[in-house]
Amino acid sequence: MVRAKILAQFIRWEWALEYRRSNGWFLPVLFAAMVGYLVSLLVRQPNPVQWLSLLWITLVFSALQTATRSFSASPSEWIYLNQLARPSELLLGKSITTALNTVFVAWTGVFLFGLWLGWPRPEGLDAFPIWTFLTSITLGAVAMSTTLSFTAALSSKLSRNTGVMAILSLPLLLPTLLVAMRSSKLALLGEPWTVLYPNWLGELALSALPLALGALLFPYLWRS
Repeated sequence: MVRAKILAQFIRWEWALEYRRSNGWFLPVLFAAMVGYLVSLLVRQPNPVQWLSLLWITLVFSALQTATRSFSASPSEWIYLNQLARPSELLLGKSITTALNTVFVAWTGVFLFGLWLGWPRPEGLDAFPIWTFLTSITLGAVAMSTTLSFTAALSSKLSRNTGVMAILSLPLLLPTLLVAMRSSKLALLGEPWTVLYPNWLGELALSALPLALGALLFPYLWRS
């Protein structure tokens, strides 16, 4: 059972630490900005599929940076956190803060790509479908961040080996990325929400699956 008061306090604490430690959110944003600018120098007027592919490559590496850092506390800090919150609360709180950071980077990346590469205009559309596209990107970013948070938490119990995180992330992240990229591609092509909502439901399900697995595993692994 997750205690809402403890979870809210933990999220406020994590969010305050992220902004005091400015490199926590600034480095992924800087990475997205740098990649977007370099791509704008190399690729002139990419088609919608190329534009979307470059955006997702940027988002994946930015999310990896954010998730890897989220469980990088020292042993003494984990001892203190274990006295304040349950393992499931720690996982959920870390996942929420990582998701907020990833969504922020995703929105920033979309804006910068639109600024430097131009907004893609698929055939038959008069304007860029911003709302359906942002919904697909946001849900995909949340699903990706919860998956990476789960694997980062597991690797933190295995001598904090980042190589273990990469190995664990690949099979879990691949279906999440496939659904997220399909959803954002359909949105970019101007498909109505009646076509998009099954993909949105899939993104929501893939967001909840790592948290459900963590709720089962972490009470047995976390305090060891």
